[in-house]
Amino acid sequence: MAHQLTGERPATDTGQGHADTRHGDSDPVPAWFASAVFGNLPRSDQRRCATAYLRALLTSPGRKTVRAMANSTTDLQALQQFVNASPWDWRPARRALGRLAAERMNLRATVLDLALVPKYGEQIVGVHRRPTPTGGSVNCQVSLGMFLTERGRSLPVDWRLYLNRAWGEDKAHRQRARVPDGVRRRPLEELALELLDEAPEPRRGRTPPVILDLRGTGDTCRAAAGLLDRGADFLLSLGEAERRRANLLKPPVRGPLVTLASPARLALPGYGAGRFRLLTEWSPARDRPRQVWLTNILDGASNDFLALLRLRNTSGGALTAISEDYGMADFTGRSFPGWNHHMTLVSAAYAVDTLELGEEDVP
Repeated sequence: MAHQLTGERPATDTGQGHADTRHGDSDPVPAWFASAVFGNLPRSDQRRCATAYLRALLTSPGRKTVRAMANSTTDLQALQQFVNASPWDWRPARRALGRLAAERMNLRATVLDLALVPKYGEQIVGVHRRPTPTGGSVNCQVSLGMFLTERGRSLPVDWRLYLNRAWGEDKAHRQRARVPDGVRRRPLEELALELLDEAPEPRRGRTPPVILDLRGTGDTCRAAAGLLDRGADFLLSLGEAERRRANLLKPPVRGPLVTLASPARLALPGYGAGRFRLLTEWSPARDRPRQVWLTNILDGASNDFLALLRLRNTSGGALTAISEDYGMADFTGRSFPGWNHHMTLVSAAYAVDTLELGEEDVP
């Protein structure tokens, strides 16, 4: 299953009379940053709304719905219009954010990670019931994020919302959510590869490895083939059925909790088994696999893979933070453009804190 994030939080604190003190009395959104990321917006009122929304995400305690953030802005109606109804294109802003992050970070990996956010109600865009590992099901949104990751720091710069059959094919659902004609139901591995195609150019031309964690919900063969076609070094998570077929080593008696093996029983159609290795993470008790990865990095040692797995944990921490503290889990809008607008602004707000930007810190 996907990384299940905190759902919509109870509205016990509306933010009235309180402010987040992380940024003191100064404006938390540097003017140059707002211009760099949202300067492509065609109208000055849109650019002002983008800055106001970022400011509200960074300073409002509790839930990050537009209404809950009302105390941090002077024009609630304008922000609601900007996020949910305005037709601005979110893609240039995400590309600008990605370029800025790539320039300022020493990238060690591009992590593509799955997020499952529980939701109440059936009208929020993309919401559907999904099985859980315990045998039940949960009403949720499922999305895939691209995280640019360095040692100790990870930043989401792009997103795709998964649409099930109803949201991807049903005319009534699509019209209600204003899903563009060109956006259809697509498998998760295809969304992941599309995200990778949008990744910013790395600094100094060094392309970092890709860590793709679909938690067994996508097609491993298609994902691996797509990654190979793009010339990427990668770690690709395996599902339960593939783990059972794989030729795993016994857990180490001592030392790092990882083992490497040749995937003798996991050859992908069209690709020889010699093109890949299996990396197994073992539980602390060393009694069962915690995660199994397929990789085409054939010359890496255990310590190299441990470093990559730490980068994966860094992106997981970022995913939790943006859900709980920056508003990812709080979107309650019904439109597909509204969700993409909100996630673009959430990512930009997280970047303000993560990249430790200053007012005079001009790139």
